Amino acid sequence: MFGLGLAGAYGNLTIEALGGASAALLISLATRLLVGIAWYRMFQLAGKRGYLAFIPLVGPYTAFRLAWDDFSMAAIFSATTFVAWVNAVGVVHPVVGACAVINFILWWFMALLTSVVFQTNMILGFVYGGIPWAGGLLIALWPSASYKGPWSSDPEADQNLTSQERKKRRKKAAKEAKKQG
Repeated sequence: MFGLGLAGAYGNLTIEALGGASAALLISLATRLLVGIAWYRMFQLAGKRGYLAFIPLVGPYTAFRLAWDDFSMAAIFSATTFVAWVNAVGVVHPVVGACAVINFILWWFMALLTSVVFQTNMILGFVYGGIPWAGGLLIALWPSASYKGPWSSDPEADQNLTSQERKKRRKKAAKEAKKQG
């Protein structure tokens, strides 16, 4: 979300009017705030509590789980998002850099999947991947956006079944429910 090399792009640029604050830090915080606003709306569309978008580690984890129903990848994304922010404000270390690269890859994966699960145009997914605050706000506020549920890599998930198989599964579930009650 924060971009690789954000600190490198702004170097030692500081904003004296704000007490000498690092430009990279201010840009990363502004980006996170705007993405948090977008996530707030997306979480509401998905039936989640919107305020979770602003909680560190929980916001990225929940956003990823909205796109892909995989606990482990969401946990990795959440952790690497924090480490990528550390990288964006100027901490240079091989492990931090590796986490930032992993986060970059997962971010793009999540951005494209988000456009699919919110039933918006894939172009918005590319905008979300490249300009997180703009793409996130576009997806969140898109008039026809509606949440259809996360993508699942489970071969037994409903999304991987044909319409006939889904119908058969619903009939079987109804039959089982009738038997029990």
